[in-house]
Amino acid sequence: MTTSNVSKSATLSNYSHIKDTLTMLGIAIAQIRTSLSDSNSNVDTLSRTFAQIADNVLTINDSAMSIKCQEPKHQMELELIQAASSTAKVKVGQAVVDFQFFDRLEQRLSHVIRSLDDMAALLQNPDRLQDPMAWMELQSNLHDSYSMESERLMFASIMGGSSIEEAIAIYHANTPEEAEETEADDVEMF
Repeated sequence: MTTSNVSKSATLSNYSHIKDTLTMLGIAIAQIRTSLSDSNSNVDTLSRTFAQIADNVLTINDSAMSIKCQEPKHQMELELIQAASSTAKVKVGQAVVDFQFFDRLEQRLSHVIRSLDDMAALLQNPDRLQDPMAWMELQSNLHDSYSMESERLMFASIMGGSSIEEAIAIYHANTPEEAEETEADDVEMF
């Protein structure tokens, strides 16, 4: 047996799948946290920019509505400005609602981070590692952290043995798209 084979053998005898699992969980958590942090500043900048655009569009729209023109040519130009600013106002409102996707994404990824942290803590504790009640508590806490019914259904379907693809299909089938459209219609400009 060569020296490298002996060190490999010694390394394999000390191998811990739990330690490697915890390391991989740590990497996943770090990646999610840094991604959220990096994208959060970009979304904040975009949100502020759209808020400023919304203010400008409202000013243009209000100004155009207050102007009275005598000449038909000027009246037509004014009506074009009013129509364009009204359309821009609606589009900016839709864009602001679309930015809310990041809040939902951040909330979901925060759930993932918390569940990975909780699972890592469970794996590190030899007394709880083989305790079915500890795992059920972990699962219950994760289930309870979901704010949308479609997320709870997806979780339950995976826990019930469905494939990931089946669970995602259940999620999409139960996502309240109508509610999101209603929210878009009720946007209040800054």
